[in-house]
Amino acid sequence: MISGLKHRLPDLTDPFLNHVIFWAGALLVVSAVAFGVYYYIDQRGSAPANQEALQAQLSEYEQVVRDNPNNITNRMALADAYYSLKRYDDAIDQYEAALVINDQSALARVGLGRAKLEVGDLAGASESFQKVIDLSKDADISGELVQSAYYYLGSIALDQQKPDEAIEHLKQATTIERSDSDAWYLLGTAYLQSGKLDEAAAAMTQAVLFVPDFREAYEQLALVYDQKGASGEALYARGMASYAAGQLDKAAEQLQAAISASPTLAEAHAGLGLVRETQGQKDAAIVAYRQALHLNSDNFNAVSGLARLSQPEPAASPGAELPSGHPGVQADGGSEQGVTP
Repeated sequence: MISGLKHRLPDLTDPFLNHVIFWAGALLVVSAVAFGVYYYIDQRGSAPANQEALQAQLSEYEQVVRDNPNNITNRMALADAYYSLKRYDDAIDQYEAALVINDQSALARVGLGRAKLEVGDLAGASESFQKVIDLSKDADISGELVQSAYYYLGSIALDQQKPDEAIEHLKQATTIERSDSDAWYLLGTAYLQSGKLDEAAAAMTQAVLFVPDFREAYEQLALVYDQKGASGEALYARGMASYAAGQLDKAAEQLQAAISASPTLAEAHAGLGLVRETQGQKDAAIVAYRQALHLNSDNFNAVSGLARLSQPEPAASPGAELPSGHPGVQADGGSEQGVTP
């Protein structure tokens, strides 16, 4: 599905789930084991070791729910654990059980919607996300939860080939959280599907503003510029897509071609600066960044790039060991069944 984007959704690391500990502490008394689940979810990553650790402790978390089945915090913790382990049907059972305890829980609604998305129940997911938005009209609900609901509704509308509906949801999502690169990307995709090229280019530009390695957004941006007949901008977007893919020599060629086609395109100079910096060509990177700033003094990549390259090299402490791989170091050698609600 379109919603599975790397910048926003790397294995259940949405911002609203990172606040579960605070939510639990504010509403309920959390048992020691349940707190352990929430701490795990707050700190989790995609590393297999974390998955293995959660799997090994899952039976303990399930037992906590058996011992106290009416504790919504424990239910939510177990639901999130099942989701993280890709046991989506079990996660759905637990989110639904949590909603039996408190049908006003926006957090459970968003969790349920996400789990239903994973099993392909778009209608059920949409209903759950819409309920969050409806609840927010009469209750003080976290903006992150509401923003997530709009984001997923927009994603579902895109999957259903309803770009105009997607645009309305995603405009709300980007209004609530302007730094959500993936929401901007989906909004740009919706505009592109609707044939609104200027709006698509503007949204994709926002998507890559703080994420200079957002390959998918650059690839879409190249398509937008192709349709607009902007050859220099299209070369720039493809050069940045190559940069994001780690193809630095190809990226440099494409960005230099973009500069030849559109010499005043600040973004292409800044992109070339990123490539040269990554290649370790500090002086060339500085020249490219300065040219970008000459053309656009607000270019974020150029400003941040020059700031990085202007930092003095840290002096090593006397007797301090250099880390492995540093240029100055010589190489020498649970149970399988879910808990019943």
